[in-house]
Amino acid sequence: MKSGNDDNRRKFLRVSAIAGAGVVLAACEKKAIISAENDSKPEEKGGEVTATEDLMREHGVLRRALLVYSAAVTKLRSNPSLVPPDALQKTAKLFRAFGEEYHEKKLEEAYIFPAVRKAGGEAATYPDILVAQHNRGREITDYIVA
Repeated sequence: MKSGNDDNRRKFLRVSAIAGAGVVLAACEKKAIISAENDSKPEEKGGEVTATEDLMREHGVLRRALLVYSAAVTKLRSNPSLVPPDALQKTAKLFRAFGEEYHEKKLEEAYIFPAVRKAGGEAATYPDILVAQHNRGREITDYIVA
């Protein structure tokens, strides 16, 4: 049985994807106009990725890092010597650079969340919840790096 949180999360992701797509499409339109003016070569097929696909790929990378954490928790509880500290450090540093600094701050918090808030409606409260989750995640990353 799905919980209300799962449904809310899915609704938020749909709205985020639509808002993100709008931002990317606006940028693509500008790029297309500039390309047409400069008479540049068109990009090779398969090179473009939609905003929704890009967002989902990024979430896939972040989920893989969380899988490392999940596996580490199990091992840390049974035998801490089985977990090489450098593996956790590298994962945390990747998560910090890619997940927090780029994905969260430069994309979601800078472009997607403001668009979702501006659109209003039921999803307008989700960015505040996600920012709180992002901030808590940053605290956890600080702990792991330390």
